[in-house]
Amino acid sequence: MLEWASLRSRSDVQEANGPASSGGVPEPKSAKKTAISLALGGGCARGWAHIGVLRALDEAGIEVSMIAGTSIGALVGGCYIAGKLDELEEFARSLTKRRIFGLLDLNLRGSGLFGGMKLDARLRENMAGIRFEDLSKPFVAVASEIRTGHEIWLSSGSMITAMRASYALPGVFEPVNCNGRVLVDGALVNPVPVSVCRAYEQPLVVAINLHYDLFGRAAVIKHSAGELVIESDAPRPGQANPQHQPHQTRLGITGVMVEAFNIIQDRISRARLAGDPPDMSLQPKLSHIGLTEFHRADEAIRLGYEATMSQISELTRLQTVLA
Repeated sequence: MLEWASLRSRSDVQEANGPASSGGVPEPKSAKKTAISLALGGGCARGWAHIGVLRALDEAGIEVSMIAGTSIGALVGGCYIAGKLDELEEFARSLTKRRIFGLLDLNLRGSGLFGGMKLDARLRENMAGIRFEDLSKPFVAVASEIRTGHEIWLSSGSMITAMRASYALPGVFEPVNCNGRVLVDGALVNPVPVSVCRAYEQPLVVAINLHYDLFGRAAVIKHSAGELVIESDAPRPGQANPQHQPHQTRLGITGVMVEAFNIIQDRISRARLAGDPPDMSLQPKLSHIGLTEFHRADEAIRLGYEATMSQISELTRLQTVLA
């Protein structure tokens, strides 16, 4: 199913054929290496890149000691720790625009445009009954409590509930009621959860920031307020625009909410990463992939894989230094 074999490095091939030697002298033992902990950030559809990151780490033989995930980072990280990454990748690569639309259960009377139960059903096909206590390594899903603004670290109980709460984008998906707390997307409070890994006393923390190349988000611009244009007064197709304003595609309700959330997430992640930086950041260039373009999983996974493989030597060096 997967095509990673064609991308394997020369060292991987040598390892498969046995260690090289010269004149019968055995190779020296490899230096002790520190396992890495991953802080998988949010980013909606760009989050499929996390799959490529994890594939590259596995291929390079780099051990992951724990994962803290926010939003789609919690979804991908949770499936990886639970041994269900193959199933998630197959699902992601199968998505088309039509299939995505079929998974969205419109709910105009609820607290979000979509109930999320169809996605929940797909999760249950492979994750039903799996609890944090069953995992072999620590995993934390970050969510936000909508009533208080508290940052909630979910590290026990149902994996499905935790992951759903972490990616419950406000206004888009229904909040998740979890033991008396109403939870929504964790990116509202901690978009790239490096601080969680630090709290677990992890010596080598690697952040996966999906918003690295979104330039210009922090700019301050002085602008003149023109005349207010009411939607009903806007020129119709075929009519001249008296203000000669360039045509702009309407975002729609969901687009406006997602883009507004993206701005908040980017601002918060800048501040939090500056105050508590990781030991290393992996930064796939994903700005051309729209936040709702979940059907572009193949491309996002490839970019995550390539960005990680390009930093394997530095990761290995850090593992040795901190051992």
